[in-house]
Amino acid sequence: MEKDQTLKNAMNEWARVTEDPEMLMTYEVNQEFQVDETLTLKKAEKQGKKELLRE
Repeated sequence: MEKDQTLKNAMNEWARVTEDPEMLMTYEVNQEFQVDETLTLKKAEKQGKKELLRE
């Protein structure tokens, strides 16, 4: 039951966000930032592992 409410809340929030072009742009930019940050962290982790193996 709690999952249903969580899903309903998420759907309502998405409907609200997509109605406002400025808010939608902000959401999209935030999503891109999060993807970039994740990729940067994975790259740094991989580089750190390589350096550790060299030592």
